[in-house]
Formats: sequence, structure tokens, C-alpha cells
Amino acid sequence: MVFNISLFIRVTGMAFRRMKQKKGSSQGLLLRTVKEIDKIRKEHYGLTYDCKHAAASVSRVFGRFVSYVQFDTPKKPAYLVLLGMPEENLKDTHNGVTGMATKYLGKPFARVMPQLLKDIGNCDGAVVVDNAGKVVRVGAQLINLDTRGLLKERKREYGKQENPARLLGFSEEVGTRHTSAIVASYKHQGIKVVTLSEETGDIRIYENGRILASTNTKDRVHGKRRLTIKPPEPSSPLEKIAELATISI
Repeated sequence: MVFNISLFIRVTGMAFRRMKQKKGSSQGLLLRTVKEIDKIRKEHYGLTYDCKHAAASVSRVFGRFVSYVQFDTPKKPAYLVLLGMPEENLKDTHNGVTGMATKYLGKPFARVMPQLLKDIGNCDGAVVVDNAGKVVRVGAQLINLDTRGLLKERKREYGKQENPARLLGFSEEVGTRHTSAIVASYKHQGIKVVTLSEETGDIRIYENGRILASTNTKDRVHGKRRLTIKPPEPSSPLEKIAELATISI
């Protein structure tokens, strides 16, 4: 059998181009996810939100004196999105929001992303997207996460620290959403995970158990920042008043 070098080069080139396209598509989906979450963040973490929140706080304080003045405190959205999850790893997730999930399961995440993020913003659980870019879990619970294993590895790397959050790269204490995100990226090597914090409005991206990019400049970001995300704008005096009114409750 004669080895056809020209055919080999042509087939190899086609395979390489497919790999590049797949990688580019994955990176494009990550960028679009971050941009969409950032758009929602700006709608909910700006001055309008804080004024409403302050008004709601004042209403609760003086409610018994001014019963006809009522405001609903708006709830800020929070997200945990896993991109590129292999099919064989889906056994480590369970759908949580069953009613809502039926609207989106099996559909391209890029197409349903805006509406899905709006619907899931005030729900617990993760959105999981597979290698093909399709939604496979909505409001998912992430199970079998080895937090101790990741902490043990980071202790060998950075030494013992009293605060586990700092050891994982966070600048401050974080909740279950962010811990699950970084540990899930460690367990499922190669996937990208994106979170939005309800408390601070910070967006973070994780891969292989490390923070790749963050709007929190005090986080320990691994290697070169692959995405540039602008941090939230400095608080205005009115936002400070809103914050104080909220804290006083």
C-alpha cells in the first residue's frame, strides 16, 4: 500500500481547522455569556436598584407609621454557569428547576441565553451547557465535589492558610455558589465556569480549579487574564446613602 502524503496533509489540515473552529466557538460562547451576564449586572447593580432598595428599607422602618407607603425590595440576580460539560460527567448533576427546565433543555444556549438568564437569575442551582453548546441542566445541583482535595492541593502550593476562601484564590469569604464553581472546574477539567455574585456583583471565570478572570482586583487570578472585565463603577453619594439605609435594618 502506497502512503499518500498529500492526502495525509489534507486530512490533517481539515482536522486541525475543525479543532480551531471548535475552540473558537467555545471561546465565543464564553465571551457571549460573560457579556450577557455583565449586561444584566449593570441593570441590577446600578443606582436605580440601590434607590429602590433604600426606599424599601425606609418603608420597612416606618411602615407602621406610614402604612400606605410600600416598596418591594428587588432581588439581585446570581449565576453559576458551566460551559463545555462532557456527557459522561452529567451524572454529577441533577436538574433542580424541573418546570422551567423543559423550556430550555436541548436547545442551543447561545440562542436562549438572554431569556434563560432572566428566568434563572433568582433561582438556586447551575445552568449546565454541554460540548455541543446545548443546555442540558437548569437549576442543577452539583454533586460529588471534592472540596478537600482541591484545598489539599492548594495547601501544597501556597502553604497553610487559616481562610479556605483565600487559599482558593478569593479575596474574601464566599458562599456555596462560588465554592461549588471553582471545585466543579477542578473536578471537570477543561470546562469553563462563570459566576455572578449576588452580594458584590463580581463576575468570575474559573478553569481547572483556578480563577482565570475576575472583576474583583483582589482575587488571585491564575496566569494571564484571558478576559478583560471592567469592575463596577465607583459608588455615588446617593448609592452610599442607599447602602447605609439597607445596613440599618
